Amino acid sequence: MKGKLWAIAAIFGGILPFASPVHAGIPNTKLSWVPPQVAALRVTLSSKFTETGERILNVDLVRDGEVLERFQAVSGKPQKQAFRVGNASKAGSREPLPQGLYAIGQVDRGAGLPFAMGKTFIPVTPQFSTSRSGIGIHRDADRMIPGGSGTIGCLGLLNQTEIETLADFVSSHNVKTLIVDYGLK
Repeated sequence: MKGKLWAIAAIFGGILPFASPVHAGIPNTKLSWVPPQVAALRVTLSSKFTETGERILNVDLVRDGEVLERFQAVSGKPQKQAFRVGNASKAGSREPLPQGLYAIGQVDRGAGLPFAMGKTFIPVTPQFSTSRSGIGIHRDADRMIPGGSGTIGCLGLLNQTEIETLADFVSSHNVKTLIVDYGLK
């Protein structure tokens, strides 16, 4: 257990204090007890669905344990809305981003991104064992095409303004951690 705490502390860039299982009103789920010492992104399930059948996800911009802003996103294709923990989610499944901790890479606003990703891409790397790869955060630009909603496993924000605000938050606060917490055991 001590080794796991040190590994989590390394992700957050420092030693984590031992904290209460409930932090800042976050329900006690497998990952929510981890209080970010710096800015982070947190994804949770909402009770809402899009008109095409994807579960709407809450994407919180968190600093010092407080939610500064919340956006809505989708992940996975409408007919593939099975939410799983890390290694239970397989490559090519087109399912949502698996629950777990992710390291956030550098924001890419370069030209040449596929239309489905919009103009901004933020790569994320699972910090757990999984066959999933090539995962990131981008706009769900496919939503603009009839029958093209959803992602193949990335986190897709619903509009360009929100992905730009999220990207600015990641860059300006040097955000390195994404917590995907669906409340799964």
